Amino acid sequence: MLKKIALIIVFVLNITFSFSQIEDFKDKFELPNDVSETSGLLFLNGKIITHNDSGDAANLYELDSLTGNLLRTINISNATNIDWEDITEDETYIYIGDFGNNVGNRKDLKIYRIAKSDYLASDSVTAETISFAYEDQTDFTERINMHNFDAEAFVVIDNSLYIFSKNWSDFKSNLYKIPKTIGNYTAEKISTGNVNGLITGATVNTEAYLLCGSDSTGNPFIIYIRRSPIFSEDIFFAGFDKTTLSSSQMEQFSQVEAITAFDNGKFYISREKVDRNGINLPQKLYEFKDDRLKTLSTDKHQLKDLEISPNPTSGIINISNSENIFSLSIYNALGKEVIQQSTVNSQVDISQLPKGMYLMRVRFKDSSTIIKKLIKL
Repeated sequence: MLKKIALIIVFVLNITFSFSQIEDFKDKFELPNDVSETSGLLFLNGKIITHNDSGDAANLYELDSLTGNLLRTINISNATNIDWEDITEDETYIYIGDFGNNVGNRKDLKIYRIAKSDYLASDSVTAETISFAYEDQTDFTERINMHNFDAEAFVVIDNSLYIFSKNWSDFKSNLYKIPKTIGNYTAEKISTGNVNGLITGATVNTEAYLLCGSDSTGNPFIIYIRRSPIFSEDIFFAGFDKTTLSSSQMEQFSQVEAITAFDNGKFYISREKVDRNGINLPQKLYEFKDDRLKTLSTDKHQLKDLEISPNPTSGIINISNSENIFSLSIYNALGKEVIQQSTVNSQVDISQLPKGMYLMRVRFKDSSTIIKKLIKL
């Protein structure tokens, strides 16, 4: 029952934020030839960090974020680039995912961890290793691009690494979880999303996850998943919002590889060089913004000034800051709007509603929006 309610809440939240979209999508610059197979992105100290996938040395490349010029090449002296596919960070470390597995037979999946202090101090660093295997993979037969145990995206959340699989067989994505500490682990499968495509990059901030990838017809896309403490891991993908990029934003058959946040609501996304079947596209970095994240940041400020009491309640609720509210809606557990007010006073009567859990959506006069959970006794 709790899972059903959580799924409904995700659905409602997704609808209420659907008015915001990816915008200002534009070319940033062509990437240097050194990173023609750019496969991961990170924004650190005003610089862009990227790397190639298989076939390159164990190098990270630091680029000027204004010009794209190569500033530094940082070698990880004790690592090997078998198939590096993504890069992420926490406060102390940079993590590089060597878990590309097109053929499906790898038994040496690993994540390299290097200290940020080492990275900033030297062009040659050493790494520690986190090794893992998928808990549900028992068949290691070579099946190039015909299996569900490839991966090209991961993020750090609290004390764990979350890995998004790239499922060649069913075009879904499985979410796996391992600790971010040094060791050898079995990756726990905690969720599956019907993304209808191949996930190739991921980034996260305090408000949302953004994934990038391409569908079976070669169209690049971006997936938005709002973060909320009321969601459980096993329904991680519920209510996600998928935006297919238009041909005016990025050409069809672009091999999008990585995504990273660089400012409040602003992101970079990269494409590796494409030269096959008569299609020739240079390696490139793009920039866009997503106002859903910017709006949610504003919501935090408004949330501090908005209080509803009593909650739980059997009838009248009192609302603070009502003079700044533009509209108010209340949804039941089925996602149906049961109360809507375009003129909001300091009190709302919900005595006629059945007992249960509701969501109250408040839109302020500055267009920011928040959602509060409400319990009717």
